Amino acid sequence: MYNIKKVGMLLLYLALSACSVKHVKPRVAHLQPAEYTHLSGWNEDKHLEALEAFKLSCRAVMRYSPDRKISKATELGGRIEDWLPACREATSNGIFTNYQAQQFFEKWFTPYKITDFERSHKGKFTGYFELELQGSRKKNHIYKYPVYKRPPNLQSIKGGHHISHAAINNGALANKNLEIAWVADRARLFFMQIQGSGVIKLKEGGEMKVGYDGQNGFGYTHIGPIFKKYTKDRIRSPMDMMEWMHRNPRVGKEIMEHNKSYVFFKELSGAGPIGAQGIPLMAERSMAVDHGLYPYSAPIWLETTTPKTTSRSQNTYNRLLIAQDTGGAIKGAIRGDVFYGRGARAEEKASFMNNHGSCFVLFPKNVSVPAKYRAKK
Repeated sequence: MYNIKKVGMLLLYLALSACSVKHVKPRVAHLQPAEYTHLSGWNEDKHLEALEAFKLSCRAVMRYSPDRKISKATELGGRIEDWLPACREATSNGIFTNYQAQQFFEKWFTPYKITDFERSHKGKFTGYFELELQGSRKKNHIYKYPVYKRPPNLQSIKGGHHISHAAINNGALANKNLEIAWVADRARLFFMQIQGSGVIKLKEGGEMKVGYDGQNGFGYTHIGPIFKKYTKDRIRSPMDMMEWMHRNPRVGKEIMEHNKSYVFFKELSGAGPIGAQGIPLMAERSMAVDHGLYPYSAPIWLETTTPKTTSRSQNTYNRLLIAQDTGGAIKGAIRGDVFYGRGARAEEKASFMNNHGSCFVLFPKNVSVPAKYRAKK
């Protein structure tokens, strides 16, 4: 299930940093077979966690016919039948230790060092998270910002000025029985629209998971550069943006409405959030990748650094993640978005994650890499 999420935080960060893409870079990957000894820190990772994430991907893989390609979007990865032996072992009732999980990946997969169209092994890695909001099923003086479900006539009114972000904020959809919840923070609601999903912790008890269910027909406008027109405060991350707009509600509303796009939500049940592969994401074991290059389910060995935040220093960050999501800004051979989970810690880490690094992709040993992707020796 694809939604507009995922890359929203990244897009804002890039805009905030005044980094604009003037030329589209070719989506080219060059793969060179490697040994596990080439993977820095491989023996120190918690492979059992990665195996649990891989099992979830296997459940999606095993629903398809064996002769189908693992991905309709890329030539890499082979066919479903190439992945079935590993998936059957992973999803058996056997109990793995961490060392056995490491042996599992070494038994079934070959790692490939990735270089891009410039033959560089360095790329950019960012983060995203599941946003939390405080809310209620009923409106009051605290919970006064509506979370709207999809209007039944959305297709016929898309793109009209009467359904722009500003028009909706000013009551265009009020009293139409479209409110599924009310939240206390308009800025966080705005960012939930960018993410495309979130969790509302209800005043009545419990929580409501919501997911993307349509959009008003206007394209997304980056608000990062707009901040410079309104404040000289140092805005370094999406967290800073949310806090500043919440502290300055009148100006914050004006900034938000420079972006005419508005997202509608539906209430979800079960585990979440759900990535583009259609399975629940695991914190710091799921990653969004360029699905035009890499198939979902592919293990990715990441070598980068942790985000340097206001409270945390930067350290080595080498770990095995599984490709289970994608996004509009996640393009290129060495480009990934790490899912950090939910809560204040995840929000901080994801908001500040914007680091260079390198990676390896792991494919089943019986998968042949097409000639166009093989690195020249």
